Amino acid sequence: MKKSLLVIAIASIILVLIAKLVGGSGLVLTGLEKAWSTAVQSFLMLVVSFMVIGQLHVLLTKEKLDKWLGKYSGIKGILISALAGGFFPGGPYIYYPFARTLADKGMPFYILIAFLFGKNIYDFSRIPMEASLVDPKVALIRLLITLLIPIISGLLAKRLFEHRSVEDDLAREGE
Repeated sequence: MKKSLLVIAIASIILVLIAKLVGGSGLVLTGLEKAWSTAVQSFLMLVVSFMVIGQLHVLLTKEKLDKWLGKYSGIKGILISALAGGFFPGGPYIYYPFARTLADKGMPFYILIAFLFGKNIYDFSRIPMEASLVDPKVALIRLLITLLIPIISGLLAKRLFEHRSVEDDLAREGE
C-alpha cells in the first residue's frame, strides 16, 4: 500500500470517529453520502482526464520531448513551461497526471517545477472570475506581484538540481 493512501485512510478513520463522537451515526452517514455524491460527480472528469493522459503518453514520445527541450532548455524552457502551466486548462485531476506523463518521459526537474508553479500561481483562466468577483485592480496587482515566482522557482530548481531528473526521483519513490 502506498504511503499517501495509508495517510488518507488513517485521516478518514479519525474524521469518521470524530463525526461519530460529535454527531452520532447520523453525522457519519451524512458525511458518507456527501463523499459518495462527490465521487459520482468526479468520476466522469476522472475518466476523461485519464483518456487525455493516455493519448499524451502515445503522442508525446521521449524523442519528441528531448527534441523540444533541446531547443527550449534553460531560461527559455522555464518561461515557456511557466506560461504553459498558466494556460493549462482544468484542475489537479488533469494537470498532475499531465505533469506525471512529462516526468515519465524524462522532463528536467526545473521545467516541471516551472510548469507546476505556473499552473498554480498564474492560472490565467481564473483572472476573469477574479476580476469580476473581487476587483480588476486587485486581480492585476495579484498577477503582477506573483509574476516572477514560477520563473524564480524554475531557475532555483535548475541551480540546485541541475543534474537531477524527475525520473530519478520517481525511481527512488518506487523502491
